[in-house]
Amino acid sequence: MKSSEEIALWRLLRRLSDRVRFDLDARYLDQASKITAYRVKNLLIRLENGLLTITSGAKRKTIAAELLRKQPSAVFREVVGMMGE
Repeated sequence: MKSSEEIALWRLLRRLSDRVRFDLDARYLDQASKITAYRVKNLLIRLENGLLTITSGAKRKTIAAELLRKQPSAVFREVVGMMGE
């Protein structure tokens, strides 16, 4: 985890579950430079190009990644809302 957004998202997801999985941009950990996606329960969460995309089945929601720094509780509500759907 390199960026402040990645760290903030990791901490937010750990509040929801202790089984947060992630996908890397390389097969081996020592070759990876960033996390491409987070997986928690039934959600797939991608952080790319300043956008946070939350996918649950066929439903998708995109919000600005800067909210992780400015309003983390709003992002938390969005993630929890997508889990319930």
